[in-house]
Amino acid sequence: MSLNPCVVCGQPDSALTCKTCSAAAYCSTTCQLTDSNNEHHQCLPYSVLYEERCGRLLLANRDISAGEILFTDIPGAVGPDNNPKPICLTCYKRLPGLVYRCRHCSWPLCSPFCQQEDGPHARECQLFRIHSPRFEIADYKKSCPWYNAIMTLRILWLKDNKPETWKLLDMLMDHLEDSKEEDKIMTGVIDFIHNHCKLTQFTEKEIRHVMGIIDTNAYIIGENPNKDVDLQGLFPITSIINHSCTANTICFARDDFKFSCRAVTNIKKGEELTTNYLHYHYHFFGLSYRRPEISEFWHFKCNCHRCRDYTEFGTMSDALVCKDCEQGRLVPLNMSAGAEWVCGTCYGSQASADVMMIITYWWNIIDQASKYDMKTLLEILHKLLKVFDTNHFYILEVKRRLMENIGDSKGYEYEDLAEAWLEKKVEFCRDHLKIQKILAPGLSEYKAYLSAHIAEPLYWLAKKRYVAKKCSVEELSQTMEEVAQHLLMVIQIWGPYRKRSAERLKAEYARKLLEMVDNKYLHRNMGERADEVLENDILKIYKANIK
Repeated sequence: MSLNPCVVCGQPDSALTCKTCSAAAYCSTTCQLTDSNNEHHQCLPYSVLYEERCGRLLLANRDISAGEILFTDIPGAVGPDNNPKPICLTCYKRLPGLVYRCRHCSWPLCSPFCQQEDGPHARECQLFRIHSPRFEIADYKKSCPWYNAIMTLRILWLKDNKPETWKLLDMLMDHLEDSKEEDKIMTGVIDFIHNHCKLTQFTEKEIRHVMGIIDTNAYIIGENPNKDVDLQGLFPITSIINHSCTANTICFARDDFKFSCRAVTNIKKGEELTTNYLHYHYHFFGLSYRRPEISEFWHFKCNCHRCRDYTEFGTMSDALVCKDCEQGRLVPLNMSAGAEWVCGTCYGSQASADVMMIITYWWNIIDQASKYDMKTLLEILHKLLKVFDTNHFYILEVKRRLMENIGDSKGYEYEDLAEAWLEKKVEFCRDHLKIQKILAPGLSEYKAYLSAHIAEPLYWLAKKRYVAKKCSVEELSQTMEEVAQHLLMVIQIWGPYRKRSAERLKAEYARKLLEMVDNKYLHRNMGERADEVLENDILKIYKANIK
């Protein structure tokens, strides 16, 4: 059966369709993005706008429900992250030594099976053949700087071979103006491309621009089969989504290096689509951490609603206990650098430099503690409660580290744990969930992480209490229902992720535990609901707001 032609370029048998009305077909996300502002496609979930403050952005074209997949993006290029040791440029496995050379360009590959005419290596191979440079790697056990050029070359290749995709990626911001010193990696890539490969058709300005785009916009999308090389991808639509510290979408890697964007909360027509650039372990971290981190790695000053609220939406996750009244909380007076921190109760104040010294001192204490040293972490937690608000991200971070130990580290396995430790983990998880509902609501990765951690101790705690006749059958069933709901949430959020990813593996483990809980206590065929996600990729759409 033949498919419809692309409505933009006319390419026949185009498989991508409008997910809302199915009225138009596209050959690629490039053409889909090009068509996103056309009048006949007002049903698309997003449109592309330009604003001076941030360049391009995505705006909701209609009301969007939590759980919807807004788009699935195809990478403009995929390649190894910086500074890898020699690898095969087709399958990305590490090379133990010279095993096989590409018969066209002589670049080292792992075997003849990776000599693929349309494989990932084909792009740079085509460029290398122009002047046929030699590639001799002296030591396969050390990082080889030549590999830093591969991702750049794969994007530069688009300029003459896929100009529409090149145009979309070329529009992305490079933030080169924020570079304070000469980048040795960038200088090495320019030297390799110009002097070793003689590819002078690409100007130094173009090479720097592409490297800046990669540095600012690329996502880590997975790893090689042995999990010892990170792979990055650059996506034409996903790269447009701006950051928010409390975002309304998540973006995640699927199989075949595709990237999906999914709504985590209900989004009103006209609202900007945003995602959180920080790893979910940091979604509860306060402004004193986020501001320098975002500035250093993504080269902008975040001005989202959360960053403009010094109370962090009332959570006080960046507040200190006031030394003067011991009741109030110190937060910055304004957004200015060096602004005083002021108590909202007694109006006492503390100089910014003094606050920064306190923050740095206690972070060093936390950072120096072994993550497996439960006694030390508990002692630090007790001391932090005298200095910071109970919801401060330092306190929550210590609790998170303790959560990861309880049940998962040697000597603290669930089956042998005392009830007190199980109660402690559940308590810490609930402390986090209270903050998650405010700072990362909905189907966020932070929510999946917490649901994954609370489910198992809840299960064991209920089981131990029932055996000891400390709870009734009804209370046992209620707790097991809560366990099941947490496990279903893990599956709903992380189930669509790329197979073999850490998140997908946790979703698969949640499915096993769900089946056990259901078979023993609930008897509702919940495994079928899990398989809808894991096997059939059928995701739940949430019409009502979820927290």
